[in-house]
Amino acid sequence: MDTIKINSSTDMFGISTAFVDKYIKDANASYIKVYLYIARHSHSGTEMSLKKISDDTGLLKSDVVSALKFWQECGVLSYNETSINLHTITADIKEKSVQKPLDEPKENAPLLSPNTSVASSYRAASVIKTVSSDEKLAHLFAIISQLINKSLSSNDYKIIYSFIDYLKLPEQVIIVLFEYCVSISQTNMRYIEKIAYSWADEGINTPEKALSYVKKKSKEQSTFSKYKKKFKIRGRDLTTTEEKYLLTWLNEYKADEDLIMLAFDKAVMNTGNISFPYMDSVIRGELGGEKTKKDKPLSSNIKKSTFRNYPQDNTIGEIEKQMIEKMMSRYGGGDDAINK
Repeated sequence: MDTIKINSSTDMFGISTAFVDKYIKDANASYIKVYLYIARHSHSGTEMSLKKISDDTGLLKSDVVSALKFWQECGVLSYNETSINLHTITADIKEKSVQKPLDEPKENAPLLSPNTSVASSYRAASVIKTVSSDEKLAHLFAIISQLINKSLSSNDYKIIYSFIDYLKLPEQVIIVLFEYCVSISQTNMRYIEKIAYSWADEGINTPEKALSYVKKKSKEQSTFSKYKKKFKIRGRDLTTTEEKYLLTWLNEYKADEDLIMLAFDKAVMNTGNISFPYMDSVIRGELGGEKTKKDKPLSSNIKKSTFRNYPQDNTIGEIEKQMIEKMMSRYGGGDDAINK
């Protein structure tokens, strides 16, 4: 196909031709996505949080902020904590964005990479100077360097400084954050940045809250490791869905270890492998619905049978039928045997 016809629609919003002409080639896709989302809602007067923009665009909150700062530097919009205002795009805007980059890119480098975060809006030289001139900050960065067992790069400095300057996390919380990430063998700064933003979103902004979170997560990880071993799962970790099932059984259903292992045995016997949805149904059936009747199953696709509320499909039903026939045969089965 050499040509593609593009049709218009009545349900639409406008994008300046100048914007497309100037940025479609050089601006990264994430930033264009944020701009389109904002343009879509610009005439509605809708109030929304950065988290909602992040959720709706599928981008990290830090990437949304970075995009807003990028477009602000380009003169495309103005942004502060309470409002975003789109500007008219004129012929001189492109020159403004090229002459004033957010960081110190090499000549002919792309404007910003798709993986940039809000930290990219800081200048490394300024951050390092600020940290070096502040005894408390210098001590904090030295501790972090020891915790992750490496010298900090200029990008590391910017990311860590954004925790203080943008997320407003106290120094003690940042230390707990790095100690936690090291304890789970995650020292990649990009991963640590994601955890930092999730803590800020969840209001984990005091040492007490941070320590409580770490204690809870450590207990959960210990539980996951325990049942991963009991379930004989090798070569992989539990999936997020499997972890949710396990926590539901323990925390909501109050199922004990014996009941969970009974469900495991039945799942393996009746399905040939470990099936968490099957186990969930077994546990609910064993508890008689009293503790779980107000809760919906984690999997809406689970079908219930009249046999102890276990899930049933053709395969499982056939297995049960074969087991019954085998037992009847072993004990001289058949209708005559039953009637005797």
